[in-house]
Amino acid sequence: MACEGAGFGPFRDKKENMKDKNRSSRPPGRLAILGGGAAGLAAGYYAASAGLDFTVFEAEQSAGGMCRTLSIDDFRFDLGAHRFHDQDSRLTQEMKDLLGEKLPVIEVGSQIYSEGRLIDFPLSPFNLLRNIGPLGAMNAGLHLLSARLAGRGRDEDNFERFAVHKYGRPIAKRFLLNYSEKLWGLPCSRLSLAVSGKRLKGLSLTTFLLEAFTSGRIKTRHLDGAFYYPEGGFGGIIDGLTGFIGSGRIRTDSRVTRVLHRNGRITAVELNGRETVETDRVISTLPLPLFISMLDPPCPPEIADLSRGLSYRSLILVMLLLNRASVTRAGTVYFPDPDFPFNRVSEPRNRSARMSPAGQTSLLAEIPCGGKGAACPNDAAVAVRSVVDSLIRIGWIRESEIIETHAERLTHAYPILETGHESRVGRIQKYLESFRNLRLIGRNSLFKYTHFHNMMRQGRAVIEEGFMVHSS
Repeated sequence: MACEGAGFGPFRDKKENMKDKNRSSRPPGRLAILGGGAAGLAAGYYAASAGLDFTVFEAEQSAGGMCRTLSIDDFRFDLGAHRFHDQDSRLTQEMKDLLGEKLPVIEVGSQIYSEGRLIDFPLSPFNLLRNIGPLGAMNAGLHLLSARLAGRGRDEDNFERFAVHKYGRPIAKRFLLNYSEKLWGLPCSRLSLAVSGKRLKGLSLTTFLLEAFTSGRIKTRHLDGAFYYPEGGFGGIIDGLTGFIGSGRIRTDSRVTRVLHRNGRITAVELNGRETVETDRVISTLPLPLFISMLDPPCPPEIADLSRGLSYRSLILVMLLLNRASVTRAGTVYFPDPDFPFNRVSEPRNRSARMSPAGQTSLLAEIPCGGKGAACPNDAAVAVRSVVDSLIRIGWIRESEIIETHAERLTHAYPILETGHESRVGRIQKYLESFRNLRLIGRNSLFKYTHFHNMMRQGRAVIEEGFMVHSS
């Protein structure tokens, strides 16, 4: 879940860097890594590999952020439908070395629940044809052809126009626009093109015609259900990272409340409003507006105004422990229909049998809320009931099968990529580049929708590019 290494601009020009290289070697100073989620642990992992002096400061009682795995009785739940894809051979090998045989390859696909049917995801034209019928397929194909013949418009400045041009309105509306509006909490006409990702990357006019007229015998290469997944949950990777870093280098229950600076350098961070820790270098993974608000002295008013215009989506995670063997065959099922309160549901045991006891299973539903969309429910019972009622209505579960329910709220789950956000973020980052000993990495700090492997790469880059030596 992305532009790798974005925001890693040089702090000084090449002449200054050459001066650093000619200086006598000196031991790197103290490094403070703010935030112990995936990005912070990535930086800590590579800092530990390099033998650096550092501390990871995490506000919660345990590190890992959204990549943790919870245990409820004999059931295990990730805080989201996480997967680790082989996008970087070096990173994949490092994770294999870290976890060994506890990181097997899993092959399980995803699906979309639409109008009472389960459709393969990413969309396969032939599977789509079978599910929407000949007339629906003909209508979709004509709209797709019309959109392509119309050419790319100059005013294609938001996600809705992009999606309609690329896929035609019927397919875009049913499978992409509805889902995106639910996820981000804004009309797609107000969403940046940056939210597009690769959700429908295999659905082009060529693949549509190719599969439709060969009855699927010629299969396009866009369905990829294979990924790495630790036995017992995605948190196994977090356990591996924290074990490598060492507990003595990770301070939990340490919320950053102020960031002190002087003469273009971060000098110290305040923890929990009462303890000040001096530092020589800082890597921040904290939400960008939060970091800006903690600067002391305060940032210029125009930067503060820009940061207040940035917002994040929260998630309510509803976990159902079920006394039945199985509900679906999919790793994740997406629900674009606005009648459902959740945007996706995953069945953890389809990733690893260790996620639930033998003969029993569980479901994890994700409800996006907050930000500029509908507010999050204050009562967890209301969220749980809405999920249970929806799943009973479509025949997935029965009330009598529910052993227990649990709900968790995650803040700052997704930066809301509204049109024009790139300019605002760019101006804020330009200001922060004036701090010579500061780097930003991670989804919330860079205000980008990035995935786990991207955050690991960012952590590696910021350590290996010489930040610890050349940022004085």
